[in-house]
Amino acid sequence: MVETASVLAAYFAFALLHAARPERIPLGVASRLRGRRAWGVGARVLAVASFSLSVALWSRAEAGPAAFLVALTALLVAATLFVLLAPIWPRAVFGLALLCPPAIAALSLLGARHG
Repeated sequence: MVETASVLAAYFAFALLHAARPERIPLGVASRLRGRRAWGVGARVLAVASFSLSVALWSRAEAGPAAFLVALTALLVAATLFVLLAPIWPRAVFGLALLCPPAIAALSLLGARHG
């Protein structure tokens, strides 16, 4: 469960990084966010926090360097998936990103300890 939460955190991190430019968001919020510098900075800060959460969740299952490498690999795979599918199904990839935070919290609580 914790591993799945970590992969979702990596996906959410890239979704936030991708959404730092409001014109990429398909849910009709681009017009409200355009021209606001705080949105881009905030999205990037949250992306770093989400990736850090991904590493922290993996560190429950793997040692420190291995946890970082697994989380980095998850981030790269999520980024590839996101970039390939966003032009085809933008609402689906951003919809999944919106579902990630509650899913991360639920999966983290369900699989709180390993071993």
